[in-house]
Amino acid sequence: METPSGFEGMISAMENNQLELPTMPDWAIKLQAMLDDIDVSASKIVDAISGDPVFTVQLIKTANSALYAGKPKVNTVLAAVSRVGYRTLRGMIMKLTISRLSLANQTAVRKQLDDFIASSRRVAAISYVLAGGVKGLYADQGLLAGLVHDIGILPICIYADKNIPDVDERSCIEMAHKYRGLFGQMLLASWSFPESLIAIPMAYRDLQREIKDEKASYIDIVTVAHLLATPSTIPVDWSQIAAISRLGLSEQNCAEFFAHHDDEVQTALVTFFGS
Repeated sequence: METPSGFEGMISAMENNQLELPTMPDWAIKLQAMLDDIDVSASKIVDAISGDPVFTVQLIKTANSALYAGKPKVNTVLAAVSRVGYRTLRGMIMKLTISRLSLANQTAVRKQLDDFIASSRRVAAISYVLAGGVKGLYADQGLLAGLVHDIGILPICIYADKNIPDVDERSCIEMAHKYRGLFGQMLLASWSFPESLIAIPMAYRDLQREIKDEKASYIDIVTVAHLLATPSTIPVDWSQIAAISRLGLSEQNCAEFFAHHDDEVQTALVTFFGS
């Protein structure tokens, strides 16, 4: 596999286990660790959240969004955490982390990052709606799965912006097509994500993916969400997508998804991403 121009150093570093991957901000690492600790008190989580004013505002805004219509307004971090739950918090942490890491000086890289963020958010919103309708899966975990499905683009863009002066947009695109799955898997592993999500960047594009137990997974959710989110002049042949049967969907369900669920997708986009 030929390496796109300028990225030879990145591939060499990866092959020699010397590649520096982006790290999560300290506040995000601390909060993620707390959410993984079954003995942590709610007050400690509230304190950690309150230390980041931007995150605090987004959390309370989400807790008072249309997603929770009919419920009384909340104005404290504790009440907001109680309403949205820990799984939704994880998705919000990742959204803010990605936003803060997706900064670049070069125009070509900024374009790639903007496209990555827009695509990830749409896939996340669709994944949220899909996962909410599947027994054994959770809507908010679906949101997180969709948000990180192409996270491998992030280290590619960060490397290009720092190490390749006047990087060519085409090279960025080629690099993303060839290596985003691998780098995504590596990045999620370095961020201590669960195995069920680490597998997504490498697996979600396998449309005929077969598994032994035929149990629905977040990989299946993202596979279908990505197809629904990606504009194409050729209609998707849903009969060829192995994931839909595991999700309990029919070809008609998928073909008519937006006719029935577009309002829910738009609500998720506004609630979690403000757009």
